[in-house]
Amino acid sequence: MKKVTFLIVDDSPMWRKVIRRFIEEKLGGKVIAEAEDGIEAVKLYKRFKPDVVTMDIEMPKLDGISAMEEILKFNKSATVIIISSKGEEDVVRKALLKGARDFIVKNLEIEKWTKRFEKVIKEVETKNSKISIFVNIKNYINRFKRQ
Repeated sequence: MKKVTFLIVDDSPMWRKVIRRFIEEKLGGKVIAEAEDGIEAVKLYKRFKPDVVTMDIEMPKLDGISAMEEILKFNKSATVIIISSKGEEDVVRKALLKGARDFIVKNLEIEKWTKRFEKVIKEVETKNSKISIFVNIKNYINRFKRQ
């Protein structure tokens, strides 16, 4: 099975590095791109189509919620995990109602990060395997039609 791919979006180089190490070393995922603002995030999502986007909320040019909305307009089944230092209930609720798959506060213990990410990764892997099965069936039918 292929590694789950990630786009990391955070205006802090330090947090991008922390998240990258967590994804690659703890989860065995593959980071395929990083962005430091929401505009860059949308462009990179459209270019690379990662399985999962980790998105900070407070960023220059375009905030994380707005960037997530743009990504979801492009691909309504995109998987976005908000990772933010802002953990107020209204902020979390807004992010989840707008389409975030999960919301992780940056200062949570590593075990909680791991559980939350593993849950989302499992969902993504299930979705990817269903797509793979569908493509295989479609290819089989197309070959059968040509005979």
